[in-house]
Amino acid sequence: MKTEYQQKVINRIKSIREEKGITQLAFAKLLDISPGQMGNIDSYKQPHKYTIKQIVTICDSLGVNIEKVLFLENDSLEDFSVREVVNAIIRYQESSK
Repeated sequence: MKTEYQQKVINRIKSIREEKGITQLAFAKLLDISPGQMGNIDSYKQPHKYTIKQIVTICDSLGVNIEKVLFLENDSLEDFSVREVVNAIIRYQESSK
């Protein structure tokens, strides 16, 4: 299963996608995944999540800083150190236990 943090990142991406008026189908095509896999990623019940490469593609395609996706508690998006970004990526990749 996904960790709470992973689901929050996925929800943030979903929110940004919806704000920009991009359908789940169009998003799946952007990421070169099936619509079913896209639905599994969005679902709380499924273990599927975005890869880091997909998150970078999403951020580049939507014109969003990766910090906006990974640092959920801080909407002011102050300058983050490289170390903080790396730690957020590691946290996202960690499996739930």
